[in-house]
Amino acid sequence: MRITSISKKLSIPFLLVGFLLGLFFIAQYNTKLPRAVSPVLQFAALERTEKKLESEQEIYKQQIKDTQDKIDEMQNDLKTYQSNLKGKVDTVDFYKQQAGLTDLAGEGISITLDDSPSRKGNPNSIAHASDMRDLVNYLWLNGAKAIGITGFGGKTERVGFSTSIDCIVNTVLVNNTKLVPPFKINAIGNRQNLINAIENKNGLKQIYKRVDEEGLIFGVDENDKVISVPAFNGNSDIKSAVNIGV
Repeated sequence: MRITSISKKLSIPFLLVGFLLGLFFIAQYNTKLPRAVSPVLQFAALERTEKKLESEQEIYKQQIKDTQDKIDEMQNDLKTYQSNLKGKVDTVDFYKQQAGLTDLAGEGISITLDDSPSRKGNPNSIAHASDMRDLVNYLWLNGAKAIGITGFGGKTERVGFSTSIDCIVNTVLVNNTKLVPPFKINAIGNRQNLINAIENKNGLKQIYKRVDEEGLIFGVDENDKVISVPAFNGNSDIKSAVNIGV
């Protein structure tokens, strides 16, 4: 009886230890051990990420290039437009200058035309509108680029394509503006060529004849070498015009 009692007492601790060991092994079995990560898989993942980033980078680079190309195209279009616009502005300015619609200054001559100081009452001793018309046409033929007529008091009228030069008694009307002597006919152009033309008495026989016989005052002012003429402000109402290709 004593031995049996002792055996029972010894078996209880062993059962307890066995129970605890069983719980431990069950817990170990149910616990998932961490899986080892292969370095090959890590490298492959990094390589895929690198390729994806490189692909995105190429896409962005192409987008930037396309945008820059578009900007360059727009800039070239703008330059072309500006160039065409400047060409049109230059063309308008050229025609305005040809029509006398702009102020002009340059090399040229100034011619004085005045009544004879003796004032004999002879029509040939007086400066007439016809004299100025002859002078203007003569200057155009000899290379004048712009012509203005100034009367007493400094009032100047630009001679334009529709200018009329008429006479009423002792008053000359230029562009319907009254001018009185002494007159100055200012012409812009090659100075020496214009001087040679004016001093050629065969070209202006009637005027030089009246200078010699009636004392009409006529000649080039040596001190006036830089000539200024204002823009034409007369009547420019034109019904029709023909391009003669000049």
